Amino acid sequence: METEQLIAQGNTHRQRHQPDLALACYAQAFVQDYTSASAFNNYGNVMREMGFPDRAQPFLEHAIRIDPKNETARFNLAVCYLLQGNYKSGWLAFEDRWRFEHLKGALPQLPQPRWTGEDLTNKTVLVIGEQGLGDTIQFARFCDTLIAQGARVVLVVDAGLVSLFGPSPGLQVQAFDTELPSYDLWIPIMSIPEQLGITVENLKSPLTYLTIDPAALTAWQQRLGARRRLRVGVSWSGRKDTWIHQHKSVPFGQIVNMIQACPQYQWVNLQIDCDAAESQVLQDLGVSTYPGTISCMADSAALISCLDVVISVDTAVSHLAAALGRPTWILLNQYGVDWRWLLNRADTPWYPTARLFRQPTMGNWGPAITQIMRHLNLFKI
Repeated sequence: METEQLIAQGNTHRQRHQPDLALACYAQAFVQDYTSASAFNNYGNVMREMGFPDRAQPFLEHAIRIDPKNETARFNLAVCYLLQGNYKSGWLAFEDRWRFEHLKGALPQLPQPRWTGEDLTNKTVLVIGEQGLGDTIQFARFCDTLIAQGARVVLVVDAGLVSLFGPSPGLQVQAFDTELPSYDLWIPIMSIPEQLGITVENLKSPLTYLTIDPAALTAWQQRLGARRRLRVGVSWSGRKDTWIHQHKSVPFGQIVNMIQACPQYQWVNLQIDCDAAESQVLQDLGVSTYPGTISCMADSAALISCLDVVISVDTAVSHLAAALGRPTWILLNQYGVDWRWLLNRADTPWYPTARLFRQPTMGNWGPAITQIMRHLNLFKI
């Protein structure tokens, strides 16, 4: 079989959640063609997705030696560094994201210079949000660091996030589609850690750095009524149209089983895009659901602030709850785990109130859910 056919077959196996078969195809491809950067890259990428970034790294480095301009291999190597907690190398390499797939060509072209670590006293810094809502929530913490260094920060984000971040002293927040004010320097939000020299060891984790709208908080307190039981929020899926969320999402039936097994708690649905059938099932179980009442992240933040614990997969809800300082229990898939959660740990340096519950094997959510139910039985308010 030709090299490209083997790679294509490996890609099909990967999409079908068959990493071992994918690796076999890629290995055969680079054995018969040791000049194939794609074969080495794909092998390394699947090894990383299987949770072995240290083993993946040599294959990705070899792919880059074959083809120094291989954007995919360079991005995959950056993710390997970050997943291993090697932030010193990872942040620098992560700049290759702007040449990778959906972000290719998306790096803003702005007239003022980009911030590269120089003194910020009396400077106005334009911070550009990027990628998903969870990414922006996670990295917005660094705006406070820039302000502490003497900067005035203008944070540009998705319109649904504007009310979540402010305004606050030294910080102006506005949506992408609004006119930019005058500024001295600019930087993408996920590039800030490199300039600050952020490592796993020196990463500061504030309990919260978000704004809660008092009126929205009062409204949710009234909707929920008096607290008589432990309030547990739940979210089981991210975007349903992406490959990785096929791994991240917990099947709805398993969420239903967990709720049925724990009727002593007041369950609250945080999955705002659940369909009508799912919503009806939850209502029949006595789950509090509020369709049509959440229009932005600030609404979700106010609701989450009224809860005792949030159970969520790796999506914007988990970042929001953890950034609010709420006890946040995050269900993590075993295959293709996101770099920010590192490996083999139940805590995270990013959020002091978050706890990680990991699949023991690919697709096996049962043990993680059982562990969560045990923790719920120990949780006191």
